[in-house]
Amino acid sequence: MSKKKKTGKLTKVEKFYIENNLDKDIADVANDLNRTESSVNKYIDSIEEEKDTGHIASSKQDPDVSNLMGYNDRGSTVMTPAASERSDDTRTTRVNTGKYEGIIHTIKEK
Repeated sequence: MSKKKKTGKLTKVEKFYIENNLDKDIADVANDLNRTESSVNKYIDSIEEEKDTGHIASSKQDPDVSNLMGYNDRGSTVMTPAASERSDDTRTTRVNTGKYEGIIHTIKEK
């Protein structure tokens, strides 16, 4: 009697196993992880897409730039060039949200 195949998202451990066993047959990897071949194949395809584009898709990028900042043990923080570029790229979406429209009053109009 065979065990029922796992369902749901792949765990980090399973993804790591798949990434390090790309030379093995998909059926063997799926059997080792007790997953369906289609789920393993889907993950392998997503890895290949990332390799083809050379970067992670923009929907997967973290909009939070705090992990790109430079920190030290004394509490000072420095914006790195990567954080500055990411901030510039997302500026239009952050500034034009209209969240504070009608709340902020400017004394002199330019």
